[in-house]
Amino acid sequence: MQHVIKLFFSFLLLVLSTQVSFAETKYVTENLSTFLRRGAGDQFKISGSIRAGEAVTVLAQKEKYSLIRDSRNREAWILTNELTSSPSSKEENPKLKARIEDLSLKLNQLDSDWQQRTSEMQRRTKQAEEQSAKLLEQNSQLNRELEITKNKNRDLEAMLDVGKREIAIQWFIYGGIVLGIGLIFGLVIPFILPKRRNRGGWA
Repeated sequence: MQHVIKLFFSFLLLVLSTQVSFAETKYVTENLSTFLRRGAGDQFKISGSIRAGEAVTVLAQKEKYSLIRDSRNREAWILTNELTSSPSSKEENPKLKARIEDLSLKLNQLDSDWQQRTSEMQRRTKQAEEQSAKLLEQNSQLNRELEITKNKNRDLEAMLDVGKREIAIQWFIYGGIVLGIGLIFGLVIPFILPKRRNRGGWA
């Protein structure tokens, strides 16, 4: 009798440890309705149903059935092929939607940043082109003014040369006149002064 009791407790501990160590999260497949049974077999009565996509905890497995616990803390048996390790679309859709919204927000932000940078680059390019055109115009204006200044300098140099020649000619003429007058005085005065002296002596 004691041996039977020991075997019973050993079996009970084995079952409990198997259920505890086997517990894992699974998801009910996307079927419209999944029935729960009181035992691991088709002969057991249906004890209820569970929503598709609901997360459940698998406590044990026996043949083609699994013992599960749902969100309402109900324990029942369900066909193992009615469970999946992947979350249902009902749970994934909100996550995917949030992810899509986050990516869309980031994409819009990137697009806005890109448009802003493109606009800034276009503005700077236009500003650089305007400054370049202005500098080219100023350079052209300076070249024209430089050419005009060179022409004026050539005209002034030509006028200066003509003025120098005219001054030289005038000085030459003045020198010739002075020399001529000096010669005339030099020739005339000797004839005039002695006669005045003779006349003065005869008187």
